[in-house]
Amino acid sequence: MQSYYNLAHDPFGAIVDAMVFSGAGGRYETAETLRHLLAYSQQDSQLEGPAGSGKRMLAQQVIKMLDESWRVAWVDAADLDSPKALEKEIIGQLGLGLKVEDDTATLLKRINAVIAQRYADEESFLLVVQRADQARPEVEQLLDALRVQAEDADHRIRQLWLVENADAVSDEGDTDWYRHPLEPFTDADAEQYIRDRMIASGYVDDLPIPFTDIARLNQLSGGIPLQLNDMVRDYLISSTFRTTEKKQAFPLTHVIAGVAALTLVTVAFLYQTGESGDNQPVRQADSGSTETDRPLTSVEQRLADAVAQVEARQSGSESVTAEVEATEASTVSSDSTGSESEPSESVALPSSTEGSPTAEESRPTQNAEVPSLLDRGDDAQYTVQLIGVRDQAQLASLLAEFNSPLDVDIVETTYQGDPWFVLIYGQFDTRDEAQSAFEALPEGLFSGDPWIRSFQSLRSSL
Repeated sequence: MQSYYNLAHDPFGAIVDAMVFSGAGGRYETAETLRHLLAYSQQDSQLEGPAGSGKRMLAQQVIKMLDESWRVAWVDAADLDSPKALEKEIIGQLGLGLKVEDDTATLLKRINAVIAQRYADEESFLLVVQRADQARPEVEQLLDALRVQAEDADHRIRQLWLVENADAVSDEGDTDWYRHPLEPFTDADAEQYIRDRMIASGYVDDLPIPFTDIARLNQLSGGIPLQLNDMVRDYLISSTFRTTEKKQAFPLTHVIAGVAALTLVTVAFLYQTGESGDNQPVRQADSGSTETDRPLTSVEQRLADAVAQVEARQSGSESVTAEVEATEASTVSSDSTGSESEPSESVALPSSTEGSPTAEESRPTQNAEVPSLLDRGDDAQYTVQLIGVRDQAQLASLLAEFNSPLDVDIVETTYQGDPWFVLIYGQFDTRDEAQSAFEALPEGLFSGDPWIRSFQSLRSSL
């Protein structure tokens, strides 16, 4: 397959996993949302999806998007047989320099104290817990204790859990968690995903798979990326084999058999003509004549054996060809009656930036005759989304930091049925102007990368 399509790597193998992150199916937006929450929110995050849905790769992408001040520990909860094992991983991977001999309660206090001090030195900390829904009860209790026993909610180890069974690990109404479900690929998502992976392997031409076949493969895989990888790989290998068979094996065997048969028949005809004489016609076979029962001469016997062998080879070639054609008829590409799967409905990502708001906007007090910032901004203009929080009072305390109340706006949305408030700043004609304005804000007011978005994008989320 790789040589046929001139690929540098298996497009659906581990090498490409490490090289490319496909944003198909809203995966990139989810990664950006998680990065934003780590920087600005006190809540931890839970990434939900079945096995093979891309949770691990998405978490790795989030880590790549963090700046150098972050220290990251990654553990697999299913492999942790005790709280002590978790303590060793946290201390070792985060470089905290503590001993594990202390009792758990004392050790937690020391961990939180070191973390708070390191935050003062402008370091941040993240713990990624893979297969968190398979954690032992005592391990899960330790993870919870790390969260709730920290004196400062902003200066603690942030946690990102990857789970298959979301109901096994957190309450749906728990406001301390943000839950991010990974939805199955739609057919269009699958097409983009396959294209991204093929390009990463060096394939720059149009996809060698018709969209109808992509839809069929996506339907069979349930929209799960890992299963789609295997199906598309098998499809491409099968297509390569069929093409090779058509170009080489099928015509060559038939031509050889045909030439051999024609040659032997011609020799037999000439031999019979020579035996009967130039002026005598060749005798025709007569089922009622005893002539047909006479023993064959040695030459006739050899000719008959040769013809039988050629016919056997012809029969075998046709049988192989029929099997190849039958295999082709059963593949996905020739399944003309397979119906395309219905695209799954996209679900809004739960985040400070892409919630599904339904409430009216709540904005700073200002002159009633002057439209708010959200109302003034043209669709093509840009604003800076600075932060999203649960408590509007937290945003209200920031308004005094701005020179004019007209420069900012608080937009109220809802997330998981509860109020969610985002603070936007400025009205700019270009992204560069918005970036420059953000950098000119008072030092220490906001850190990290802002989310520069158009007013049209912001309104569409409302």
